Amino acid sequence: MTWADSAGEHDIPQDEALYAMLYAHALYDDFEDPRPGHDTSPRLYIGPSRFGTLEVMVNITPPGDVRVFHVMRLRETTRTTVGYEEEL
Repeated sequence: MTWADSAGEHDIPQDEALYAMLYAHALYDDFEDPRPGHDTSPRLYIGPSRFGTLEVMVNITPPGDVRVFHVMRLRETTRTTVGYEEEL
């Protein structure tokens, strides 16, 4: 697993992002169109942390490359886009 610089832009520690991924309340494959330079769509995890509910986006390149590129508190726009209705 690798971390893009952009994954740290919202000051959420990596261990909190990992916790949110491991204990995700929801997981969405093919969340958006593939990012430039990638053949696969990003996967979105919505999960708990000490900072509130997080959205964590990763690119997965088979056989086993996982690159975390986005970590922040769950936005209302993301919540609405995927239809996530659990309490925050």
